Amino acid sequence: MAPYVADARRRQRARPVPRVPPRRAVITIVHDEPVFLPIWLGYYGRFFDPRDIYVLDNETTDGSTERDGFVRIPVTRAEVDHTWMVRTVEALQHDLLDRGYDVVVVTDVDEIIAPVPELGDLGGYLDGFGAEWVNCLGYEVLHQPAAEPPLELSRPVLTQRGHWFPNGAYDKAAVASAPMTWRPGFHGREDFRYDLDPDLRLIHLHRMDFDLCLQRHRTRARRRWAAADADRRWAVHNQITEDEAFARWFFTDSSIEGFPIRLEPIRSNWREVV
Repeated sequence: MAPYVADARRRQRARPVPRVPPRRAVITIVHDEPVFLPIWLGYYGRFFDPRDIYVLDNETTDGSTERDGFVRIPVTRAEVDHTWMVRTVEALQHDLLDRGYDVVVVTDVDEIIAPVPELGDLGGYLDGFGAEWVNCLGYEVLHQPAAEPPLELSRPVLTQRGHWFPNGAYDKAAVASAPMTWRPGFHGREDFRYDLDPDLRLIHLHRMDFDLCLQRHRTRARRRWAAADADRRWAVHNQITEDEAFARWFFTDSSIEGFPIRLEPIRSNWREVV
């Protein structure tokens, strides 16, 4: 992989830097996310004006979207439907570009996009963004309960967690200056084109805390799932709630067949990123 990564890095660095920082927006979609939405807003709020932060709110009932700091857009879908979700977000991404934004970032609410710290922060990265789109390099944080206490939500996540693992499912095409068409789950473009920036990470926080993750699975499992999602077993890991099966998935299953979990230590310079 080293030659491929080196070539991808050279290609990204060779792109021209805009003379004027691009006007930028960020999008997510939520339904009852009392843990992750405050983390997501706290991070992206450092780099985006509140009027440029768009949260599609699918009938949240827990009060987590009843706050300032973003543009709330109500949407309605009674069941978990990943095709509806991706098309709804796509439509907003296209609309924002039509309305004058130069770059739009799209993430799930448990995803943090950040360049490697030695290159600066997300704001600086977006100020110099000159590509049509890029794929991030996905890493998933993994709580180790035997050595790490439960997460304190008032403190930065990465100061409390020591390991993550590369997960290709999260090499998402999440930053774009052109209208995008994604596969359901946003795991890649519909045309399978891929343009990696190996110095731009997508940090997936789904497994940042064992108990919080189990609670979230139980909440999601109670919802009705669209027939197509159930038939194709899309995101089926979100419905694993039995104690033994959940623990087995949490620690050993990357959710990609043939892609084992190989833990790596989180370097100290990442600690204050999120």
